Amino acid sequence: MYIGWNELAALQWQGYSPVSNAISELHLWLLGPWQGIVYNALLVAFGIGVWRSAQGSRALRVVGGLQILAGATLPLWMLFGEASLAAHVKLSVIGISTMLGSMASSAVAFRGWFRPYSLISMAAVVTLFGLALSYVPEVNAGHPTPFMGLDERIAVGAYFLWLFVLVALLWRRRTNRNDEGNAIAFSRA
Repeated sequence: MYIGWNELAALQWQGYSPVSNAISELHLWLLGPWQGIVYNALLVAFGIGVWRSAQGSRALRVVGGLQILAGATLPLWMLFGEASLAAHVKLSVIGISTMLGSMASSAVAFRGWFRPYSLISMAAVVTLFGLALSYVPEVNAGHPTPFMGLDERIAVGAYFLWLFVLVALLWRRRTNRNDEGNAIAFSRA
């Protein structure tokens, strides 16, 4: 939903470049608070779902809590997100930190292939958001930002791909536990 809304909005704004313009510029001009309200409500719901599915895993509870925190920042974004570049950058860093914390905590929660996948995704997100944030002086000076939008989009895409894989892993874990519970109940009968 987040990616689709942003890319659809980018097509509507003549002169907007997904390669050089920041994603947040779309929020200010075209998407407004509605996209944020829906997205953040879904993010909080997802965080609650992860928390409830943690089944004693502290690391997964951290993932759920960080997703809830990320979704709960909407009022701050609405009040301060576009007030100044400094406030915008601080809120962006909070969002990026919740992403990275979720990835790190899930790497602790799961063994096997998902752990290195999470670490590689974290490296991609850090690198690409780092590149995007390196344009802050240019934004402040009103200078061009040739690849800021591309860096942000790849970082967001890497995060959402990781999130999708996490959802699939949690769903599979839930299904496997339900199957085990059904097998135990069947064997007792």
